[in-house]
Amino acid sequence: MSRTVFNISRAQDARQFAAPPGYQAWGTLFSGKFDFTDRDVLAQVYRSEEESPRGPLFFLTSPSGAPSGPPRTICTISLPTGGAGQRKEREYIVHGPAGDYAGRIVHGRSPSGIRQAWRMHTPSGDQAVAGYRGTLRGWFTYWAALPLWPLFVVMGLLHDGGGPSTWMWDKPQRIVWRSRPRGLGGVLMRFTSGYSSFAWNAERLDASLTHAQAVLYFASVAKDS
Repeated sequence: MSRTVFNISRAQDARQFAAPPGYQAWGTLFSGKFDFTDRDVLAQVYRSEEESPRGPLFFLTSPSGAPSGPPRTICTISLPTGGAGQRKEREYIVHGPAGDYAGRIVHGRSPSGIRQAWRMHTPSGDQAVAGYRGTLRGWFTYWAALPLWPLFVVMGLLHDGGGPSTWMWDKPQRIVWRSRPRGLGGVLMRFTSGYSSFAWNAERLDASLTHAQAVLYFASVAKDS
């Protein structure tokens, strides 16, 4: 499997790059270890300053000053014409480097309705892969520990003057995308929250669709945290 690590850029990271009008420098897609250099950057991510833009919601470009020449578009992520409306599921349209249709990504719920679901569909309309946020065990542990959080806060204040570590407040984030029906193809993409890393089967998943899914999922996790 080809491994890609995605890291969100923040002001305190002092990792800023110029953005075109109407967009903000939002994040960086890079390969290798968490301690990376400019040579490890795969893409720079820009997000529209509007919630329902006429153009792309996100777009990814090759890093500025890359050896291959000036920045080029890697993929764009757009909302469907007419917006999401009142639908329970949110859909995103992905286009590749040449503006070619790379597929769509749907954010909804799992069949049981318990977990968030992310589904990637290929250009032919087939569902390529689906993933459900968190494991059932992880969610059970999260909700079971919820009543104990006030106790953790008090213990933290008494011992070191601070509250519990931030990870204790996070909802389960681990997610594994599999081909559907399950069992016919195994794991095609995986997110490990501890290192903000995505690993996927580059031979079976399109890079534009996969990069777009990484950006959308990380954006949803950051907003939910």
